[in-house]
Amino acid sequence: METREQQLPSACELCLEYVSDVCTAEEKEAFELHLPHCEACQQELQELRTVWEALPTDIHQIEPPPDLKQQVMDAAIAAQPADNGRSLHHSAARRSPFRFRKLTPALLTAAVAALVFMGAWNWQLQSKQQSAPLPVEQALNVSAAQITELVSLKAAGKLAGKSSGVACIVDNGQSKQFVVYLFGAGTTSGSEAYQVWLVKDGVRKSAGTFRVSPSDRGVGLLAMPIESAKLDFDSIGITLEPDDQGDQPRGTKVYGSTPA
Repeated sequence: METREQQLPSACELCLEYVSDVCTAEEKEAFELHLPHCEACQQELQELRTVWEALPTDIHQIEPPPDLKQQVMDAAIAAQPADNGRSLHHSAARRSPFRFRKLTPALLTAAVAALVFMGAWNWQLQSKQQSAPLPVEQALNVSAAQITELVSLKAAGKLAGKSSGVACIVDNGQSKQFVVYLFGAGTTSGSEAYQVWLVKDGVRKSAGTFRVSPSDRGVGLLAMPIESAKLDFDSIGITLEPDDQGDQPRGTKVYGSTPA
């Protein structure tokens, strides 16, 4: 298949517009003709849809800054190693499916778009997450480059295919946070809580708990400060626990970065 270097930049830059349905009819036709022959765009399109399609359909969108996309692209370009200036695309063969990776422009754009469009709900989430050291949207307002790493989370059981999530690292230059967003999550009842586990060499460590109330409309949020230079793990799992007091999983796994 053709690679991104062999294609005209204009065609390869239409992934976000195509997914969000804001491209012109001519651009849409050009991209659809280009897509079957470009493995790089196929990969980016799949990654974009992972986050984009997870957004609730009844969300009240807010107008993003007019220069948001340019900020995102500038940040992504600046983050590339000097010896990789020929291309913004990392081949699928070099990607680990279960570990964090540096964002491609498509993944970074998708993450920022998802979090920005969730801004209308953040006041509800903040009222239930007062312990978070810094609201996620405040970090985003500083610079899109602060979202440095991303992994997608898939739902298991009855929510499989109906719900999903993302986890990312937010670095504001002074502190780092490990942030988890769930879309379409089931409401917790009573003392129930979702618990996030970081798995390294088969050992699970809790990254924190959160609850989802009916007023949250299926949106779950966890923001955990990171004190070490690196958050080291092999995979992420989320379980639904009877309470928020456990140090080992007791409930059912409902989300994970590995096949559930």
